[in-house]
Amino acid sequence: MRLPKGDYPVWDSFALTLSADLALGPGIHYLSGANGSGKSSLLTRVLLPRLLKTPAVYSIYFEQQMHVQVTAVKAYASVIKPHRRICGEADTVDFLLEDLLRAWKNEPRPCYVVMDESLYAERVLDFLQAHLPAFSLIYSAHTALFSADQTILFQPLSPTRSEVYVHHP
Repeated sequence: MRLPKGDYPVWDSFALTLSADLALGPGIHYLSGANGSGKSSLLTRVLLPRLLKTPAVYSIYFEQQMHVQVTAVKAYASVIKPHRRICGEADTVDFLLEDLLRAWKNEPRPCYVVMDESLYAERVLDFLQAHLPAFSLIYSAHTALFSADQTILFQPLSPTRSEVYVHHP
């Protein structure tokens, strides 16, 4: 997945400027920046819509506030796997990861897992490393939770614009 450099209006009064093309291939990608700098906006308003329009990849998004996602997965699981109990966020994470693995085993494709300040980041990474030969994990957090192949930095330029650039360790 590649996002070309340029300006990305994400809200009526807020835009992100990518100073260079942003390549999100296999590996771990960490989004770093202050609150309000555009990390969640990049994930939800730019990256996720592109992933959802790309049928050649699998994608999962773990929301910062998972209560709606838990309800949706409970409903889905009750139809697909009626004996599977989804009791909370951890069960939801496990169900979605197992569903990803099932789909990947049936038809391998690139896998993108996107997390916005998830409490389950280590659990997700452990699963991906144990079961998939290659994956792209893109996560936003206030501190780096594990070593990343790429750090994507968000620098506020004004209340209406942030610059996004990549730091390779």
